[in-house]
Amino acid sequence: MSARLSWKGRLLSAATAAGLCLAAGGAPKAGELKPPPVDDVEQMCALFGACENIPVPQGMIPQDFPKCVRAMSEELAKPSGVGFSLTIRECGLRANTCAELRTCALRGAKPDACVGRGGQGTAGFCDADGRALSCFKDKILAVRDCPRGGEQCAVRSGESYCALGPCPAEIQEGAAPVCSGSGTRILRCEKGKLVSLDCAAFGLKCVTSGGPAACAPDTAACTGDAASCDGHVAVGCHHGRQVRIDCGAAGLACGGASGVAVGACTMPPPDKGDKCDPAAPARCDGASIKYCAAGRTRSYPCKATGFNRCVSDAKGARCGA
Repeated sequence: MSARLSWKGRLLSAATAAGLCLAAGGAPKAGELKPPPVDDVEQMCALFGACENIPVPQGMIPQDFPKCVRAMSEELAKPSGVGFSLTIRECGLRANTCAELRTCALRGAKPDACVGRGGQGTAGFCDADGRALSCFKDKILAVRDCPRGGEQCAVRSGESYCALGPCPAEIQEGAAPVCSGSGTRILRCEKGKLVSLDCAAFGLKCVTSGGPAACAPDTAACTGDAASCDGHVAVGCHHGRQVRIDCGAAGLACGGASGVAVGACTMPPPDKGDKCDPAAPARCDGASIKYCAAGRTRSYPCKATGFNRCVSDAKGARCGA
């Protein structure tokens, strides 16, 4: 069996925390997003690539260092970034060591909680404190602290999840997700249990905007493909609501140049003498990773996060203990 999470698992694993400041450096206004500087993304990717037993869904974080930096930078600098994984934002971008990253991602669960579970495939269970854990081959894939969101842990068909209780009569099994009366949650009936995604944990509201229920900022309406630049601020759409991305705060510029989408954050053009091939593989230079980012040569010292070497193998280049 695969270790991939179902719709419900993917939906709920994104909401592992509440009350998070969605932008580095402070709480943003509705619909405003500050992408993290590339230095912060590099540190996060170094930790995820080298630290062991970090409970994040498989495939979420590329193991290859430059691929991780590129993927995470892009995800955190586009309109949908307002609803991107809280584990990445709260733990990945704030941790300085493997211990800090692991402790944060575990949400209080015991590191050995999955020992003896998930040998034949993904297995879910509720721990003694009501957390929903997903296990695979003795390791924790994901943790959700159900009590923190006012929910209860439940297990059905080998999968653990957080639920608000039995499904009410007005929300039928298998029906499309709807918004809660308060407008703070996406609700759906799954096997008799009312499962939810707490939009408020992201600083968002539940909206429909003529389509399925989704988490979006409480901002002006816009069309799905609307994109523009307001100086160094990229203005885009997320589920029919406007999002303003402060590219300049991360040392980025708003796109529009050749090969760059209008309304997208991008690194400024490299200096004339510093142009490299972004497709070139990263390489180790002593204990540092050298790679190309948007035409610029960059070097990340693994010792900055406590690792003593750079490792290059079939998975790519990354830091190692």
